Amino acid sequence: MHGRTPALNAPPQARFSKNNGPADALPGPKRQNRNKRNGLAQFFALPALLSLCLCFFACAKKTPDEDIRPPGPPVAFEGPDFFVSNLAPGNQNLKSWMDIAPTLRKSLLHVKGKADDAVAIRRPGLTLTYGDLARTLTRLQELLPLLDANPQLFLLHFRWIELNGGIDYSGYYEPTVRASRTHAAGYPQAIYFCPPELKNRRRRGIFYSRRTIEEKQVLADRGLELAWVADPVDSFFLEIQGSGRLLFEDGTQSHVNYDCQNGHKYKSSGKIMREKGLLERGDIYEQREWFKKNPDRVREILNDNPSYVFFRLGDRGPIGAMGHEVDAWLSIATSRDHIPLGAVVAYGVNVPDQRHGRVPLRGIGFAQDVGGAIKGNRIDIFCGSDERAGYVASHLDAKGPAWVLTAN
Repeated sequence: MHGRTPALNAPPQARFSKNNGPADALPGPKRQNRNKRNGLAQFFALPALLSLCLCFFACAKKTPDEDIRPPGPPVAFEGPDFFVSNLAPGNQNLKSWMDIAPTLRKSLLHVKGKADDAVAIRRPGLTLTYGDLARTLTRLQELLPLLDANPQLFLLHFRWIELNGGIDYSGYYEPTVRASRTHAAGYPQAIYFCPPELKNRRRRGIFYSRRTIEEKQVLADRGLELAWVADPVDSFFLEIQGSGRLLFEDGTQSHVNYDCQNGHKYKSSGKIMREKGLLERGDIYEQREWFKKNPDRVREILNDNPSYVFFRLGDRGPIGAMGHEVDAWLSIATSRDHIPLGAVVAYGVNVPDQRHGRVPLRGIGFAQDVGGAIKGNRIDIFCGSDERAGYVASHLDAKGPAWVLTAN
């Protein structure tokens, strides 16, 4: 999706040298031997020394989280050579390149279900068949045991097709939302199952809009309520993420996954708020802060987006467009007409970090999901379900380089 490095203050578009100086070494504890005048002094000195050592090691255990992510220069619009020289499994919270094998198999299973000569994508600068995608994934699968020792194999065995103009990066994650199984006090907002008439419909844009569903309560008391949540803003962003976990008052949790949508065109709440002059950036964090300060205008903003998502109960995390669970920092959502499902993508962006402002993320991703808001040259990175995932996904809105990899 989770390590960290020292603060990076240089601008993201600058180019950087590969030569990095050695890290400063921390001096070890000084040891001094002293002559003891009597056995009593020695008797008391030993417990004191043991206590001092225990204190030292206890303090040492508290420091690793200061710098647990692999170091590297900020991501710029750089070449593949420089990218690979700073590429490491730890960037994606992996111990080894072998750890991507389960994610890779999901993509391989998808593309092998297509005819080899069927066109996966055809647009200026990028034409690929499903056979091309299968060969690329198979070659990567064969190289996995060798990549830790020789990452240059990424350059030797693959053609790097640059996505001209760079990529607009965003992130999504699996949020946890407080919920109730009944319409109890403090839980006013219903989350709905997909209505039968919507599941069976064949035409788009004919079902109720968000405004009608929320203001007229046209779905209430039909037995479609999956759960009730405490905050309508949480419900709204659960729809945007497409899946999440409901945390009930008794401490139990349930996964919920996207099931269907009302067919109306999605309009970004961030865009709505920028058009109204309410926000500057419009990222999820800024939106949430505004909603907290302006609770009386929440419904006004949310209902300006006519799109509405319905859910189903699940037994696992977010499910991508391939029908498989997506994996943190490995699975990416793309536009089908820009990057096809099944493609291997080298991606780079400076992601928000609570401690350091922004930190570099260079990774190998797999196009395994799509989204209504993912259009053109945009990549949405699945960040996971922990605290860092929520922070990155709520703040990430940046440009960076990307390449589609194809086997030579």
